[in-house]
Amino acid sequence: MIHPIRLWTLTYKETSRFLKVWTQTVGSPVVIAIMYFAVFGGALGSKITELKGVPYAIYIIPGLVLLQSTNNAYQNPSSSLIIAKYSGTLSDILLPPLSALEKTLGYLFGGLLRGFMVSILIFTVAGIFTGQYIPEHWGIFLLMLFLANGAFALLGTLIGIWAKNFDQISGFSTFVLTPMGFLGAIFYSLDMLPPLAQKLSLLNPFFYFADGLRYGFLGIQEVNPLISVGLAGTIFMVLFFLSWFAFFKNWRLGV
Repeated sequence: MIHPIRLWTLTYKETSRFLKVWTQTVGSPVVIAIMYFAVFGGALGSKITELKGVPYAIYIIPGLVLLQSTNNAYQNPSSSLIIAKYSGTLSDILLPPLSALEKTLGYLFGGLLRGFMVSILIFTVAGIFTGQYIPEHWGIFLLMLFLANGAFALLGTLIGIWAKNFDQISGFSTFVLTPMGFLGAIFYSLDMLPPLAQKLSLLNPFFYFADGLRYGFLGIQEVNPLISVGLAGTIFMVLFFLSWFAFFKNWRLGV
């Protein structure tokens, strides 16, 4: 049973925390995305004029958005939980009568909002440069944004529960998430890779998030959009269950 006030309180805590320092949490990834866009879209755009019949500067927009928004969706709950462990305020979450489902949803919504805000801002800025604002398939576009940012928010929740220090939080991001993002075909098409590299790319979950979002935004894809949506939805549901189960069992939460 979900109590609306309890859920709203936790969600408000998680959103107000990052909004108080919005220049770091929302503004910074937008600036980083602009730099990527200027370097890759500007420099490589003169060498690679088109991919899949789309100007290169436009082709990379969905991938850049995903790279920054999912990272921020991950950082929001993971940093919140590890800060609570360090500051001794984790009891503020554990002692109130919050159910495991309410905790899971509260951290999920906080990460989702941060990820969506970053996504909207980057899409807007990219549109100023390219004139490409309107997604081709609104339903797939919004669904993939939700599933991608939601999955990484849930992953951030799990890592935040598991981690004992900030090094483990940043280490997972640096050595797992960042390579997974850059190798997820956000700056290139699979057709540009050798056969073995293409097969390995298909094992990367980030590829399906990026390809599904690219289809929703531009109407082009490497694999069937239904496959991307199906895998993204499966990953989301598995991570949701694991996050709920971790809270339900108070796993590594000191109780």
